[in-house]
Amino acid sequence: MDARDLLAMLAIAGVNVEADGDKLVSWPASRMTNDMREALRAAKPEVLVALAEQTDAFNPHWTRGKASLSLDRYARLIRWGWAEPQAGKMAELLAQRDREQDDRVSCADCLHYKPGRCGNYRRAGLFAPQLGQDFASLLQHCPGFKVVWLASASKCAPESAPCAFRGIQQTTAPTS
Repeated sequence: MDARDLLAMLAIAGVNVEADGDKLVSWPASRMTNDMREALRAAKPEVLVALAEQTDAFNPHWTRGKASLSLDRYARLIRWGWAEPQAGKMAELLAQRDREQDDRVSCADCLHYKPGRCGNYRRAGLFAPQLGQDFASLLQHCPGFKVVWLASASKCAPESAPCAFRGIQQTTAPTS
């Protein structure tokens, strides 16, 4: 397993990893198994390089917290049953939206979205709660949208929040 695979596996497990100089910081500790800790220690130099490349690939001015947000989105979509290629494309689309300061939103970042369903479909202007993945992956202006801030995203300062999230009430993701 290379460093990128390890980071993806940790993100899917709900573990965030950031570089702090030449040290690795991971949280929450409660989600880390001994095997994860050992793998992270063994691959530390490669993980530090992968984290630096990840941050640079998005935007050299981004913080590691913003790169971690993209991994959180990817992991969340995987947990919801999205195929890896679609989850990766969606996470990249949202990262591109953030870079371009696009004010459209996606169901993938909405508190009301659960796989295949919109819990706020009337406010969103939909006729039924059922929602296909193709619709959920569209960027749009949705009156029913409420942002879900994942653990690592809450580390970003409000002024550094993606354009689509500025001025929207912040909320934490449900733990289930």
